[in-house]
Amino acid sequence: MADVDEGRYIGQRVRMVRRRRGMTQQMLADRAGLSRGAIAKYETGERPVDSRRVLLDLAAALGVTIGDLTGHDQEKLNPATANFHSAVPELETVLWTRGNITDSAPSKSLDELARMARHATKLRHDCDYETLGPMLVPMLTDSYRHVHDAPAGVAGERAWDVFGTIAYGVASALRARGYHALAWNVAQEVERAAERSGEAAQVAAAAFGQGQIMLSRPGALRASLTTTMGAAEKIAPEAHTRGEIETLGMLHLQASITTATLGGDPEPYFAEAAEQAARLERADADTSTARNESFGSANVTLWRMSSAIERREPDRVLELAPQVRADDLPNEGRKAQYFVEIGRAHGMRKRHEEAMYSILRAESIAPQHVRGLSPVRELVGHMMRTARRDLTTGPLGKLAERVGALEAPGSARG
Repeated sequence: MADVDEGRYIGQRVRMVRRRRGMTQQMLADRAGLSRGAIAKYETGERPVDSRRVLLDLAAALGVTIGDLTGHDQEKLNPATANFHSAVPELETVLWTRGNITDSAPSKSLDELARMARHATKLRHDCDYETLGPMLVPMLTDSYRHVHDAPAGVAGERAWDVFGTIAYGVASALRARGYHALAWNVAQEVERAAERSGEAAQVAAAAFGQGQIMLSRPGALRASLTTTMGAAEKIAPEAHTRGEIETLGMLHLQASITTATLGGDPEPYFAEAAEQAARLERADADTSTARNESFGSANVTLWRMSSAIERREPDRVLELAPQVRADDLPNEGRKAQYFVEIGRAHGMRKRHEEAMYSILRAESIAPQHVRGLSPVRELVGHMMRTARRDLTTGPLGKLAERVGALEAPGSARG
């Protein structure tokens, strides 16, 4: 068994911040609504922080963000996604200036931007952030220029629609890489685009993006639910096109995971999402560029698995898994997440070998995504401290290095 002080895990940062705050384990336990024994196990790595709710409670009690505990500062230095992270400062500039930057390159047409947005969406869904990063600044800049010059009427509405789709993609990518505050600023622009374009799918996309971002802040869970369900109720009567139904269905899926995190029953939201998925085949043609092609019956099952993980129901995850094949899922990111959830379920059941091979399958599908997931790092690090030595010195040890569960030699300990 590996030394419990080895590796990098959330409990280390909890201990470091707690000590710097001058708090005892009991004080932290009281503030987070946990037992002192649980805090001790998290801090020594004996127990992984494998629940979003626990992570949020710890962050709130310590007065920090989730990123402070999961190590977003180290993720930004990851060479595998350097192209994405290096684009972020310029993205901030584009947002501050609303596209009025010193760039003399001719703007792409709206048709060209719409095609680029579809390609960027595929890259994002397939978790190829390294290729996606350099595309974001020119797309967002050009789309800003089109809305600045947009005429009244249908032509102007289309410019805002394309802008909203591009801004939504930028916000989603930033959130996925841990830039929650900046993602929120872009999500506000998606909401502005929804108002100007008048498209129901854009309204849903804006609310979905905002709801996902709010899940990263301890005090925003109920606001996340209110935002997503308020938009769902608003657009439900007019949701007839494929994009509208997709984005409406995703609002219900977002509500399900928020409800599970709050400790409630997510099933009513899953039932509504399943109903929307059944409507897709007879949907009308799209009027907006806003889509969420991840949505469908297979994705509903995957979100059920994620909800069961949040509720710490590993047997339910493993019961749901055979109901969908990875190949039924629409993109590489979703396929990888399917195996991540199976791996986490096996990890909760202390089936280390099965957990390791599931995570390895996920990593082979979407390495940039899987290697950056804090739940994967927590699981792999925990297995390194508790699994058989033949696993820790073999493929598990190599996996731990790739996902950052091991500290670099000479790094400071909390």
